[in-house]
Formats: sequence, C-alpha cells, structure tokens
Amino acid sequence: MTYFADLSPYVYLSDTVAPGEKVLNVGWLENGQPFDTGTTSTGFVEKLGELCRTNPVARTRGVHACDLCAEDEKQYPVTPLIDGVPVPLGGAEVRVPAISGEILAAPDLVYHYVVKHGYLPPTPFIEAVLAC
Repeated sequence: MTYFADLSPYVYLSDTVAPGEKVLNVGWLENGQPFDTGTTSTGFVEKLGELCRTNPVARTRGVHACDLCAEDEKQYPVTPLIDGVPVPLGGAEVRVPAISGEILAAPDLVYHYVVKHGYLPPTPFIEAVLAC
C-alpha cells in the first residue's frame, strides 16, 4: 500500500479524477506511519461498510493486504463480513463528497483499519460517510 497523509491532495489513480475535481486522501495508512486512533459510532461503521460493499470505485487488478496486521494475523485478501456478506477489501476505493465540496478518496481497506486497528478518520470523512 502507498501512504498518503489524511486530507492531502489525491494523486494515486489521477486518471480516475474528473478535470477540475478536487480529491483528498483519507485512510491511506502504512506500517511505520502515524495515524489517529479513537472510536467512531456504530452508525458510521455500518454506513462505511455498506459503502465498501455496494459502491467501490477505481477497482485495480491487484489486491493489497493490510500492512498493519501482524504476520500471523494477515489475511489475503482481507475479507470481513459486512452485512453478513464476505467482502474482499484491498482492490478498490470508496469516494464520498465532503460537505465542503471536495471528494474524499479512501482505499476500501479503510473499513478494516477502522474496525481492526482503531483508525479514526478525519471529521470531514466521518461526516461525509454519514451524510452519504
């Protein structure tokens, strides 16, 4: 996985961004890089899971494993049950419109990061997911 700081300009798959669209990174985590941790609401986790399950975008041909999991805990691909359905993560993104007008782009592994590793996304992302 490639690390990008939260709310930095998105450049990963720049050809998937419409001209004039402002896209910001969220949840592009990597082992060894600091990230905020904390708890989020059940409603946020459920809505984020629903978005990862039903609305992935920018699918890639490969799949990223979770770089944060210990070697003996790694799954490839990471496949949580979301709404009772196994959902392989690590090969797409979730994009949501922020209240301020930007698009927030996160790897679909963001669901795993929140649930398993206690990642606390920035407030604009939480608000955007809940409003989606």
